[in-house]
Amino acid sequence: MTKQPKYLRNMVPQIKEKYGEEKAREILTNAERRYAALLEENKDEPRAYSWQKRERIYPSIALFHALLDAGMGREEAAAFVTDYYRRLAERAAPVIRTVLKIPGLYRLVPKLFFDTALKHCVPEAGFLTENRFLSKTGMHFDMVKCPYQDSCVRYGCPELVKGFCDTDDICYGNMHRKLSWERTGTLGHGDALCDFKLRITKRIPQLPLRRTIHKTGK
Repeated sequence: MTKQPKYLRNMVPQIKEKYGEEKAREILTNAERRYAALLEENKDEPRAYSWQKRERIYPSIALFHALLDAGMGREEAAAFVTDYYRRLAERAAPVIRTVLKIPGLYRLVPKLFFDTALKHCVPEAGFLTENRFLSKTGMHFDMVKCPYQDSCVRYGCPELVKGFCDTDDICYGNMHRKLSWERTGTLGHGDALCDFKLRITKRIPQLPLRRTIHKTGK
């Protein structure tokens, strides 16, 4: 029997609240069945994919389609599925801001973000980055391929991707008054790439409004 992923376990209260015990049980059973099928279909994937896909991507895809089967609209289902990750980001953001109150620590963040992201976002895990740049005052890289985008498109739920992308803005958008998070496009919002830029500034940064660059023409 396939072990229920943490995501589905944590979503049980929200599903029960919306649908009641009996209907929630049907939806969860359907989601678990779909999740097991996704694992079986992709059982030969490299181990580098394991955490991102088994714990985040596949459970989300499975629940999305289970909610559609239960009669929920696509837009509502996407918001319902990704709200979990939004709430995680909203809890993480103030923790990051508190830690960065340590004098001078903010100066280490661009390099730490750059090193951590590129350590885990490797081709073996389905990511591809270009235009990498790191200096004492900032960092930049473009994400042109992402397993969240590829998997959600492959399994007919591209609506989910923007929810995943938005959690970055929530979590990192206002870390410190001397750190400027300047991403202007994401794959999930229909852009050609996710342009990650983080720099040290003397001014209080303002999170950009909506993304307008790198349009794919779709």
